Amino acid sequence: MKKRMFIVLALVATLVVGLSAQKKLTVWCWDPNFNVYAMKQAAAVYNKTHPKVTIEIVDMAQDIEAKIISGLQAGGAGLPDIALFQDFRIEQFLHDYPKAFVDLKAAGVDYSKFAAYKVGPMTVGDHVYGIPFDTGSTGLWLRTDYMKAAGLNPDDYMGKDLTWSDVIKLGETVKAKTGKPLLAYQSDNFDMLRIVVQSTGGQFFKPDGSLDLHSLAFEKSLALFKELNDKGLLYPVVGWSDWINAINSDKSAGFLNAIWMVGSVKSRPANAGKYMIIPTPRIEGVPGAANASNNGGSSWYVFSSSPNKARAVDFLKSVWATDTPDNEAFYNEILKGAGAMGTFLPCQTGSNYTAPDDFFYKSQPIYKDFAAWMKDVPVLRYTPNYVPMRDAVAHATLGYFQGKYKTIDETISAAEAEYKQVMGQ
Repeated sequence: MKKRMFIVLALVATLVVGLSAQKKLTVWCWDPNFNVYAMKQAAAVYNKTHPKVTIEIVDMAQDIEAKIISGLQAGGAGLPDIALFQDFRIEQFLHDYPKAFVDLKAAGVDYSKFAAYKVGPMTVGDHVYGIPFDTGSTGLWLRTDYMKAAGLNPDDYMGKDLTWSDVIKLGETVKAKTGKPLLAYQSDNFDMLRIVVQSTGGQFFKPDGSLDLHSLAFEKSLALFKELNDKGLLYPVVGWSDWINAINSDKSAGFLNAIWMVGSVKSRPANAGKYMIIPTPRIEGVPGAANASNNGGSSWYVFSSSPNKARAVDFLKSVWATDTPDNEAFYNEILKGAGAMGTFLPCQTGSNYTAPDDFFYKSQPIYKDFAAWMKDVPVLRYTPNYVPMRDAVAHATLGYFQGKYKTIDETISAAEAEYKQVMGQ
């Protein structure tokens, strides 16, 4: 018994000495107005109780993934202690470099306190490797001025869980009376189709990793998009900049996307009072479909090669994954300062999460709404081959709209053929 107690005390002493020796952490992320800002606020919270620890936050706006891959291939040389990864990319890294990241579940992080859908991509078997950061919770953004011009009362739609059939009827009325297509649509981008498929809980791959585009969720989603296109309810553009310009130059009566569009909409003062946001429409005929989905989001990871991994884990766990008054204030601040809605559920009670926003129609409390919808987002998995699948489906869908492919089966076959060519199958 004395021997066992000695061993335990020795391990504790080693951990304490290890933490006390680690006085600097380096973090890589990429957006000074969003995740860099958020991590600086987290560092300030940690420094209240650990004033001698320096946390260096590096803005890696260019080629962050390429530099991480080079470092991983070099056994960790040149890598930081912590890095931010987009959720749709991390499964590829976990697959290609299975020993590169610290298992944070084993370090005691309680993942039941995070939005469930965020945990899926960072999980391999019984191991969980990330600390969830922001949500990409989605909604249908509608111009209330165009609804009124079409003889509709926006109040009849506020907060309502609509089906896509409801939305099509709405769009047809708006188009007939105002000439405005309902949705601005980036035709070379996969995001909007992804939002619809994911709202059903549908995935693009089978559990064994093979492509699965013949699912009910995908086929019905593709049919929906063709109907929206054929009825003139989409305002198609190519490229992100043209899509933002279409939204902010009154080309459409709305769009479907995530919470992080708040900044773009608010960047145009003339939008004030015009927009309301309702839950993501539900696609009919698919079991498990919900009025909730996700687009985007990222999470924090600790590299196993870090000599400071004990300190890095302590920092992420104590600030980003622990329910304290200081941490609630931190999550509340990054929401206000950067529009960054965290996915740590206990800290979504701050005043900024519940406050009305005077920029939106009838001062809608948009963050309260997005937080509520986030809880219903189906669990998502992307797989290591998400990017080539995404590109192949986007190209095939555009071909379907243009008449190159006549049926859903032809469109799926075209996507499968491009995917297999890229993957060398």
